[in-house]
Amino acid sequence: MRVLEWIILPLLAVHVVLATWSGYRAIVQVFGLELHSTSRVLSRGSTVGADVVSSGRVPVTLRLELVQGARVETLAVTRVRNSENPSYDPRSRRGAVSVALDSAMLTKLSPGPATLRATALGASQWLRTPPPTIRELAVRVER
Repeated sequence: MRVLEWIILPLLAVHVVLATWSGYRAIVQVFGLELHSTSRVLSRGSTVGADVVSSGRVPVTLRLELVQGARVETLAVTRVRNSENPSYDPRSRRGAVSVALDSAMLTKLSPGPATLRATALGASQWLRTPPPTIRELAVRVER
């Protein structure tokens, strides 16, 4: 009987720790989101991008947009995969997107102030979809 206690109690302790961390990762799905640009003045050849760190429990969609007034231009969309065993794999997942702007992208917008926006959105867990994580950067569009 003592041998069973020596085997079962450590396994139970490991399971409780992993289940607790998994529950936290179901609620907090995006651990970090960073937005970057080579310059605050966007012109042909400027590079913009975003990096995301997800919990790995669910897939996370990363969207990079350039907003000017009511006009929204989607520059890139990517999806960060979840872990193969999302409940018991505590490792985070990383994803990134980077776009070099060309004149075709910039002609859709008028010269002037704009907002570069990165949005990371998780998926529904326990009948709850978390709010998106958003980062914005004020930029100026030039042609």
